[in-house]
Amino acid sequence: MDFIQELYEKWLVIKPYTSVFSSQAIIATAFLIALVNSLRKALKQNELFSNFITIAFVCANYLLTALMMEYVLDYVQRHESAASAQNVYLGFVIANVLTLFLMYKAHVILSYVFTPLYVAVNKLFIILSIFHFALWVKLVGLNLQQEYSQFHYLYSFIVLYISGALAVIMIYPYVLSTKFGCIFTLSLPRNRDV
Repeated sequence: MDFIQELYEKWLVIKPYTSVFSSQAIIATAFLIALVNSLRKALKQNELFSNFITIAFVCANYLLTALMMEYVLDYVQRHESAASAQNVYLGFVIANVLTLFLMYKAHVILSYVFTPLYVAVNKLFIILSIFHFALWVKLVGLNLQQEYSQFHYLYSFIVLYISGALAVIMIYPYVLSTKFGCIFTLSLPRNRDV
C-alpha cells in the first residue's frame, strides 16, 4: 500500500512544486502536438474538419482547466486553506459540459459530420465529468476529507488515464477504427477491423 501511495504522490498529484517533466507537462505537450498536427493537416486538407474542431475544443478545455487549477493552487498558497478551493472540481464539471455543448454546436454549424474521434471525446469527457462531480460531492457535499482515500487514488488514475487516452487518440485518430482503440477508449469493440 505504501508503494501505491508513493506512486500516487509522485505521478498523479498536482502540486505547486511539480517538476517540469511531470505527467501533466507531458500531457500538455501531447495536446499541443495534436493541435499543431491537426492544424497542419487541415491546412493541407488532409484532416477531417470534425477532427480539427474536436481537437481544438479539447485543447481549449485543457487550457481552461489548467488555468483554473493554477488559480486554485495560488489561492491555497496565499490563504493556506484548501477547503474552499475544493469547488474547483465542480468548475471542472461545468467546463466539461460547456465544452461538450459548444463542440456540438460548432459541429452542427460548421461540419455536421461526427467522426469517431468526436464520439470518443464525448464519452471520455462524460466519464471525466462524472468522476469530477463524485469527488466534489465527497469533499464538499458530504465533507469527507480523509475518509475513503482509495477513491482519490482511483480519481487520479482515471483523470490521468483519460488525459493520456485523449492525447493518443488526438495524435492518432485512426487508432479508433481498431479493436485496440475501442478498448483503449473504454468502448466495446464492435464491427472493427484489426
